[in-house]
Amino acid sequence: MKEKTVWIIPSSSFVFLFVLLFPASLFSQGPQHPKIVLKGFDGNPLTVESKVPYSSKKTCGDCHDYFRITDGYHFQQGRTDGKGNIVISDLFHPETPWNLSSGMFGKH
Repeated sequence: MKEKTVWIIPSSSFVFLFVLLFPASLFSQGPQHPKIVLKGFDGNPLTVESKVPYSSKKTCGDCHDYFRITDGYHFQQGRTDGKGNIVISDLFHPETPWNLSSGMFGKH
């Protein structure tokens, strides 16, 4: 009867092999965004218990070019039709009320 050899490789060896084979995976994440305080439309900080929606303009606009971002193609996609008419509507698709247009505009 032939005896089978059983190889036991410590888990640290798997990690070492993974890093050797996939070095980009280890560092693929960019730097984390610093912690921020969410702000309401009045510019006041929101608490965890708050039911008020946050304002991306008031929250992010101090550090980021809010108007350039909101004027971008992907941000505006679906806001207007090919003729430039605004097509966004609360009644766009009654079965999926969270969709306000055919594009990305108005989606979460």
